[in-house]
Amino acid sequence: MKKLSAVICLLFLFVFLTGTAFAQKNANAYFLLDTDLVTAGYQGMGEVLDVGAKAKVGFAIYAKQWEESKGFTILFEWDGTKAEYRASESGVDIVDNDITVNGAAITLAEEKNILGGSTITAGTRDETGLYTNAYALSGGSAATAAEGLVFLGIFRTLDGFLSTSTLTIKASVTVSDASGNTRFLGTRFFHVNMSVDVKPATWKEVKEQFKDF
Repeated sequence: MKKLSAVICLLFLFVFLTGTAFAQKNANAYFLLDTDLVTAGYQGMGEVLDVGAKAKVGFAIYAKQWEESKGFTILFEWDGTKAEYRASESGVDIVDNDITVNGAAITLAEEKNILGGSTITAGTRDETGLYTNAYALSGGSAATAAEGLVFLGIFRTLDGFLSTSTLTIKASVTVSDASGNTRFLGTRFFHVNMSVDVKPATWKEVKEQFKDF
């Protein structure tokens, strides 16, 4: 009887410990926005100024300190009277196309998504001032890369948008692991025609910023 009780206790402890470790996956995960679209990988944010009407602006989202990812959801929110989302030029991978964006004519640096395989989508909403989509690996094991490209978002300002007008795009990301458990990673902001502090952010700073989530 004592032996049986010991085995049960060990099994309970094993389940508890593995469950705790599993629950903490992506506990330190966060993401950053990058406006250097000429160079692959995260380079940091730069100011996007002197943007007028019918001009493309955008940024790449990069994962930081991810442990396991089988999918993710992106959400963009902005003033729909100032800009439109360009779904045809956005996506989970970056193709080396020529484009004029953020005030410069560039060739995008080709880059594959952190998930490392083909994806399926669900829950797409493309509305004025809001775009969201969920992406998941269509097969294979979950990705274990700590850093990598999550998404490229391209927008275009509308008629009447002046170089003195301002625009802020809110970008939110939720990551999911192999079992479908999700973790909301917070919201970051992309500013057009606004002078902002663009110093590099650390995980500690990001965690403090979103500690209430």
